[in-house]
Amino acid sequence: MAPQSTPPIDLTKIPLLPNPSDAPPNFDDPPTLTNSDFGTGVALIVVSGILLTLRIGTNRKLSNKCGLDDFLCIFAYAGGIAYWVLNLLNGEAGLARHAWDIPLSTLTVAVTQRLTAIFFVLPPSLWAAKAAVLALYIRVFGSVTWLRRTAWIWIVFMALFYGMSIFVTGFYCIPRKGGMWGGALFVRCQESVWLHVVVGVFSAVADLVILIMPFPIVLKLHVSPLKKLTLGLVFGTGIMQVSSDGLVVMSIISLWLRIIVFKGVDTTWNATLLEIVSSAEIFGTIAVSCAPAMSAFWLNIFIKSALWSKLKSSSMFSYLRSWILPLKQRSQERPSFVRTYLARSSKRSQPETESAHDAKHILRKRSYEVLEEERTSSEHQTPSSNSTKE
Repeated sequence: MAPQSTPPIDLTKIPLLPNPSDAPPNFDDPPTLTNSDFGTGVALIVVSGILLTLRIGTNRKLSNKCGLDDFLCIFAYAGGIAYWVLNLLNGEAGLARHAWDIPLSTLTVAVTQRLTAIFFVLPPSLWAAKAAVLALYIRVFGSVTWLRRTAWIWIVFMALFYGMSIFVTGFYCIPRKGGMWGGALFVRCQESVWLHVVVGVFSAVADLVILIMPFPIVLKLHVSPLKKLTLGLVFGTGIMQVSSDGLVVMSIISLWLRIIVFKGVDTTWNATLLEIVSSAEIFGTIAVSCAPAMSAFWLNIFIKSALWSKLKSSSMFSYLRSWILPLKQRSQERPSFVRTYLARSSKRSQPETESAHDAKHILRKRSYEVLEEERTSSEHQTPSSNSTKE
C-alpha cells in the first residue's frame, strides 16, 4: 500500500503571528493603517515640497546659486518619497495590518524585495536631511571656526554610521548564493531588527546635537530675549514649529517604536507606525531647515512684490489692520513706572545696537552667510559689533 501524501499547506489561512486574545484571524476586512499612511505622506510631501521649491527659488533669485545644503535637501526629499512609496505599496499588499490578520501568503517575492529596498533607502535619506541642516549652519556661521569644524566632522561621522547600517542590512536581507526571495529571507531579515534600534538611538543623539549646536552663538548676541528666541527657532532646527515638541521628540518616538518591533510586539502594525513617524522625521527636517530661506523670501521678495502691494491696498487687509492695531497697542501699554524705566534705558550702548543689527542681518542675508568683511566694511563700525564670532 502506497504511503499517503501530506496535503499541501494553505498559506492563505495561516496568520503571521497568533492573536494574543486568542480570537480568530480576520483576513477579510481587518483594520489597516494604509489610509493613515497615504494621507500623512501626501500632506508631508506637499508641504515640504512647497517650502523646498520656495527655498531653491529664493536662492536662485537672490544669490544665483544653490548651496550644498540645498542639494542635500533635494536628495533627502527624493529619498523620502521613495521610502514612502515603497512602504505604501507593501501596505496595500497587506503589511499595514496587525500581524495576526496577515496570512503567510502575503510574504511574496515582491514584498520582500520592497522591504529590503526600504532598509536601503531610509539611512541615506535620514543622513541627507540631517546633513542639510549642518551644511546650513556652515553656510550661516562659517566664520565661527569651532562650529564649522564640528559640523563637518558630524556630517562625515553620520555618513559613516548610516553607511555601516546599509552594509549590515545587505548582509541579512539580500539572498546569498543559491538563495531565493520569499518568506525564509523575510525571517532572516528580521534578525537585523537590533540594527534599527541602534539607528534609532543614533538618530535621536544626532538631532540633539543639531538642536543645541547654534545656541552658544545665539546666546552671545547682545539682543533682547525675544530676538534670541526668534533666532533660536530659526537656526535651532530641531524645533518643528513653535506649536510642537520638535524633531528630537519625533526621533524619540521613532526609537520607542523600534524597540517595540525589536521585542516582536505586533511587528507589522508597529513597523507601519514607525514608517509614518520616519517619513515625518525626514520631511519635517526638510521643512524646518527651510526657515531661513522663508525669512529671506518674505523680507527680500514677497513684501517687495506687486502682489503684496495689492494685498496691502485691499479692503480686507485694511480691516484686519484696523482690528489688530488697537489690540497691539493695548497689549503694549505699561504702568507709569515701567515707562519711566524704559525711557531711562532707551539709549543703548553702541555694541548692543550693532549686535542687534547683526541679528537682524542674519535673518535678512540673501545667501544666509555671516561674512566678516561685510560687518567691518562700514565706516562707523566698531570691533565690538562682531558678537557672533568667537
